[in-house]
Amino acid sequence: MIAKLFQFSLLLVAVCLLTTCKNQNTDASSATTSIPAGEGAYVPEGYELVWNDEFDGGPLPDTTRWTYQTGGFGWTAKELQNYLHADPDNVGVEDGLLRITAIAEKSGRNNYTSTRLVSKGKASFTRGYFEVRAKFPRGAGLRSSFWMVGDTVSKMGWPKAGEIDLVEYYGAVPDKVNAAVQTTNNYWSKKNQFGGGVTVPDAQTEFHVYSCTWTEEQIDFAVDGQTYWSYLPGPDPTIEIFPFRWPFYMAATLAVGGIRGPESAGDNTALPASMYLDYVRVYQKPE
Repeated sequence: MIAKLFQFSLLLVAVCLLTTCKNQNTDASSATTSIPAGEGAYVPEGYELVWNDEFDGGPLPDTTRWTYQTGGFGWTAKELQNYLHADPDNVGVEDGLLRITAIAEKSGRNNYTSTRLVSKGKASFTRGYFEVRAKFPRGAGLRSSFWMVGDTVSKMGWPKAGEIDLVEYYGAVPDKVNAAVQTTNNYWSKKNQFGGGVTVPDAQTEFHVYSCTWTEEQIDFAVDGQTYWSYLPGPDPTIEIFPFRWPFYMAATLAVGGIRGPESAGDNTALPASMYLDYVRVYQKPE
């Protein structure tokens, strides 16, 4: 029996639409020294590091770890940006940080550009502890996300392949972060997705550690080691409500506009705006 599951509140959407937003400074100067990958303060006991990117190279992301998904056709949420391939204006690795930048500029039929970075074909994982240290931009219409998609999506389609939204940040609601899962029976465009949120007052100015622990029984989501929501499908869940049984690849995106969350054409006065990732780390239990 499903427990502790709830949809994102309609009140959150209302707040998103009513919140007044200021320009986002894309300076990453508030970054602090990273915790060494082998000394993670929030890593569950018994888990070992199996994959990581500390973003200590550059000037572009490491192509042995990441690739690009491109296009300006709106994707599933009718977004407004054109995701470009390795454009240094939209993506870069500098000072130990990954930067993804949304820009108000004409590109084909789109009025915005950004980057959609994925580990598809490079790294996929079944279960584990996933951790990203990040800072997000403020601004109406901006949606920063770090998430995972089932490798089977090309055969099964979405949402059957499953999706784990490790962290989503709507720039119109600068003091809140969210997590969610997408399954065959429950997904955002059906307006019945399962998810949770937590207040993080300085998510746009300071780096925090966002994580999820994915096991055979459940998925727990946390900020700085504090769990704020868990997906608990109950005993012997069907594949329709727990499709998290095969490898998933990771994705980092900064979208503009669309119908997922606060619908907006974007606040051009907030652009360019950047999300920053200090690192991405994956831990698993030895077999």
